Amino acid sequence: MESEDRVMFSEVYEWIENALNDYGGVIVINTKNQILFVSPHLQTYLTKTWGNNLPHSTLEEFVLSSGIRQVLETGMPQMGTPWNIGGHELVTFQLPVFRDKLLAGALILVAFKQFEALLHHKRELSLPQEAGNNSSHKYSFDSIIGNSLAIVKAKRVAWDIATTNSPAFIFGETGTGKELFAHAIHHDSFRNNGPFVTINCAGIPDTLIESELFGYEAGAFTGARANGKPGKFEVADGGTLFLDEVSELTSNSQAKLLRFLEDREIERVGGTTVKTINVRIISACNIDLRTSIKQGSFREDLYYRLNVFSVRVPPLRERLEDIPSLSFHFMTQFNQESDTNVTALSKEALAKLMKYDWPGNVRELKNTVQRACLHAKVGLIRPEDIHFINSELPPYNVDINDFKEHPSIKEARLEAERIVILEALEKTGGNKTKACQMLNISRTTFYKKLKELGLS
Repeated sequence: MESEDRVMFSEVYEWIENALNDYGGVIVINTKNQILFVSPHLQTYLTKTWGNNLPHSTLEEFVLSSGIRQVLETGMPQMGTPWNIGGHELVTFQLPVFRDKLLAGALILVAFKQFEALLHHKRELSLPQEAGNNSSHKYSFDSIIGNSLAIVKAKRVAWDIATTNSPAFIFGETGTGKELFAHAIHHDSFRNNGPFVTINCAGIPDTLIESELFGYEAGAFTGARANGKPGKFEVADGGTLFLDEVSELTSNSQAKLLRFLEDREIERVGGTTVKTINVRIISACNIDLRTSIKQGSFREDLYYRLNVFSVRVPPLRERLEDIPSLSFHFMTQFNQESDTNVTALSKEALAKLMKYDWPGNVRELKNTVQRACLHAKVGLIRPEDIHFINSELPPYNVDINDFKEHPSIKEARLEAERIVILEALEKTGGNKTKACQMLNISRTTFYKKLKELGLS
């Protein structure tokens, strides 16, 4: 084994040890098509299948004919590739290995235990027959793209959470996919035949948040509907209520939410009738609520009620090896939605994506890939097609003469507002509450601006 292969192998060895807990077979191959490692379990299986004297050339020939060449050439993973060995069809996951952000080889995971298939079978046995007919949840765990250790670990924790009926808490930076995880947990839960209802606690004015959550009776306030309106709790009855950016709840709403978690009853604003609600709460936020507790802006007792089970969605910088598969997914998606036919990333373009730190996480990657697709139109995405918004922000002192075409006053104002808001979000690490405070505007105005400027 050459020195560079030895370094690469040592760097992925911990990964291999962890993978062996869930996959019976692991093969490591370098970019020269040389096999560096075959796990003992797989070696034993192949020896029994192909005879006691398994020639190394036979294994290399078999591996190279299985599609791994495409992984080594493009850096794109091949998921669920079947292998037929000795009459047994096994599932393989072929993943690129990067060293110093350059393609160094590939891992082939042979799913003897077939973890995901067994888990899916287990769910099918335990869930009601009609469970898959409800369309209120958009995504399942299959919708979460990636096979890095970080994302696989998060998915496993979420899978376990899905089997319970207790409140769950999802923490993750902006753009990591917290709502995607919430949908997936609901999809795999015993409640998946019920509704999945979402509310963004930061996107609703303080004066309306209680009526949105708990509903209101006729005449409860000026402008109320004549017949009243059910709140999100009532709409989600029998299913799951997802409270996004739960850290933004007012103190009064926090108290009411705590009361509901204790007795499972709600009372509409302006009403006197108490109604029992059967709903599971999944909440999420992008800040450390323990800091909010110390600052007195979030109730400690509510935090422990919501955080019975928790999962952390890793930022993209902790799962860079997922960038190829995520990029391919977004390319395919954009091709279907637009008049483009982009087929792949060049090696140089992939290297550019791998070197970026992704403060906006998966959402930023999606936007970046879509812009690149629009620029490339057909064929390969090249480095010049890729532009990162966060690293290319113009300064505050924008000169109107710098625009390629003279904009109207409205266009100039919108561009200036876009720059200031993006700068505020960057300085606050994507924390919208702090960005509002920095800009001295209300949350309602802030979210209207995000929507108006296409930043939501």
